[in-house]
Amino acid sequence: MNVDLREFAFFVFTILLIYVLTPVISQSLSDEHKREHTASYNAAKVSVKVILDTDMHSDVDDAGALAVLHALADREECEILAVMCSTKDPFSAPTVDAINTYYGRPDIPIGIVKGEGVLRKSSYTQGIASEFPHDFKSDAASPDAAYLYRKILEKQQNHSVVIATVGYLTNIRNLLQLPAEEGHISGVDLVKLKVKFWVCMGGNFIGYPPKDDLKLGNTNFVGDAHATYYAIYHWPGELVFAGREICSVPSGLSIGENLIKTPPKNPVRRAYELYFGGSVKNRHVADLATVLYAVRGLRDYWDIQTEGYMDIQPDMTFEWKFDIDKNQAYLLKKQRDGKSNDRYVESVLDSLLIQTRQH
Repeated sequence: MNVDLREFAFFVFTILLIYVLTPVISQSLSDEHKREHTASYNAAKVSVKVILDTDMHSDVDDAGALAVLHALADREECEILAVMCSTKDPFSAPTVDAINTYYGRPDIPIGIVKGEGVLRKSSYTQGIASEFPHDFKSDAASPDAAYLYRKILEKQQNHSVVIATVGYLTNIRNLLQLPAEEGHISGVDLVKLKVKFWVCMGGNFIGYPPKDDLKLGNTNFVGDAHATYYAIYHWPGELVFAGREICSVPSGLSIGENLIKTPPKNPVRRAYELYFGGSVKNRHVADLATVLYAVRGLRDYWDIQTEGYMDIQPDMTFEWKFDIDKNQAYLLKKQRDGKSNDRYVESVLDSLLIQTRQH
């Protein structure tokens, strides 16, 4: 058989070239795919649309939570669609408006409870309302939170809104009870259509399966027990609980004293001063952690139990049961090197709480 040496040499050279270049080309294509994937992700990433529902009057962590939410909005991680007040305190909404104004968002809509609701004297809301600029007129001139929910949700894309409750569930109950009317679907159907999930601060998830006998307290649920019972039983979508054992008094997490590093004209700093009788001190992070989860999700902050549901009773005690799945979950402390990551979560929240405002 006659073999052309030049053709044979060319053949061998081609094989060697393919052998050498294939990994390089493959890696280049892989890198390009990664770049395209990253670019596509960044292009698709949008800020979380959030509605905060707060009892801005009882504890000062509500003020801290609103500060954290504004810090996340300044980072373009979320858009604050509205703030609902779940208390009848006449200084609650003005306090919300003063904080919104300080952070450069004075026109965020504010809804209030119309009709029966919880009224308790606050240690800080009247001071904030009188000392800081805002343009909140009166409760009488303000929209019913349930109807403001409807107005805002109707304008949003389907399954796009996160609701974070850090107080009584009066407004959630009232939203769910809205009937279908001319031009409007019912409150329940509206929630099904527009809400991505609801994160609710409340409950003590102690033991396994968890039970809550109220020995550790549960102000958010007990304050308006009828509303709590109705809202939790009738919520038609995903519901995540931020329990007191991971972020409230029993949790061991607390921040706030570093607010002294922020300007005296900061109404959140002043709220902590008034709450503690004149000096800034640490307070639990219940409401702050709740809004952080609403915007950022689990990340490396928490774990989650996604099986089962809260079988809540009219007296606000409950057991977590597993016989059926109701699309409910509760957060768990995350372990790092065999220890809970409390100090890490505190550091994340503290940096947001004292973050310099951008507007």
